[in-house]
Amino acid sequence: MMQRFNFMNNTYRRFCIAALFALSLPAMSRAQLQFTGEAAFELSLGGTNSNFIFNEIPNEFRFAHLAINQFNLFVFAPISEEWSLNARVQFDIWGGGRLNPPRITLAAALWQPKESPISLSIGRFVSPFGLYAKRQLQSDNLFASAPLAYGYFVNMSDRRGLWPAAGQSGIYGTTDDVGLSTVYFGGYTTGASLNWILIPDALNVEIAVTNAALSSQADYTNLANIAAIGRVGFQPAIFWQQGISLCYGSFMQADPVNNLVRGANPFEQYRQLLIGTDAIFAYSFFELSGELIYSQWTAPRFTAATGFISALGDANKLVEYSVSNLSGYVDLKFEPPFLTGTYLAVRYERVLFLPYRDARTNTDNLGWDNSVTRLSAALGVKFSKAVQAKLAFSDQAFDGQAFNARDNFTLRSIFVVGF
Repeated sequence: MMQRFNFMNNTYRRFCIAALFALSLPAMSRAQLQFTGEAAFELSLGGTNSNFIFNEIPNEFRFAHLAINQFNLFVFAPISEEWSLNARVQFDIWGGGRLNPPRITLAAALWQPKESPISLSIGRFVSPFGLYAKRQLQSDNLFASAPLAYGYFVNMSDRRGLWPAAGQSGIYGTTDDVGLSTVYFGGYTTGASLNWILIPDALNVEIAVTNAALSSQADYTNLANIAAIGRVGFQPAIFWQQGISLCYGSFMQADPVNNLVRGANPFEQYRQLLIGTDAIFAYSFFELSGELIYSQWTAPRFTAATGFISALGDANKLVEYSVSNLSGYVDLKFEPPFLTGTYLAVRYERVLFLPYRDARTNTDNLGWDNSVTRLSAALGVKFSKAVQAKLAFSDQAFDGQAFNARDNFTLRSIFVVGF
């Protein structure tokens, strides 16, 4: 049953892509395709406990090595005065440390009438939630890695729910269940988005309906999942930009490991709630920016010893757990006036896992994962509009654990070329 569903899902995906391309081909033949790109090369070194789901460096590649961090090709295809297609073809080493096959990470149709404050995107587009999704490219990222809220995997699985083994080991992108990050580090989501500029450069609202909540790592969900995302961005002063974001929706996936319990417990009922705020303060040669994100999941619980946890007296009913965490980071950037194109940046970030109540035993428990603090520093140089480089160092530690530069540190130098 699961194999048949996957086949149908893949067939449907190919059909939609082919249909979209076929419908746009006549118009595209009359339009001029525009191509831009970006290549990022990386020389990195990691601590003995490195893992992509901890600090974005796979343990196999923790020794000094040179790699293609990302290679991106961006395509813009105007169809008419109001419609256009946007796509991003991406190579990267996310997950296992080896170059992944090329894939289309962005593919959206954009409707944007001239002089209209409203635009519409349909397909796979940049998530409107928060600040980092707009800074995910190495040319826009002050540092080399994603913040903890986006890149640190927690004890929550889209196959098993609350699971102590999630986020502890495994290789992202394989059959391993490595759990989820609070927000998907890729920065994209699939659905439809409406952007409304109420006051130019001062107030805008973006609302999106998507196929899963923001913790979902999958391009396509295989359940009847749905989520809503909203963000209000405003500028109270010339030096101050502020955003408030909200997301609510289902995040779990159908999988052979949960096939036996899904019948009596529809997995679409398990949801993630995200509330976030982001800010940028810029004055003279300084910029202070960051995000604060609260996340709450409702999910079943799974352990290796017992499998899914059932309610007392009803083996067919799964116990629903509610767990939450708070994550945030603050960046301080300084651009020396005597070294044009150069910046120095430091970051403090933390993810805190809040206590929860066990719905089966009616007992209160401490945080459902290990709280983490990370400190980072970066030096960046922009040689020209298309060429830049940066050197970034970070180290992180669990609560109650001293910072040990041999365990979890990362040292990464990134060279970026745009074309």
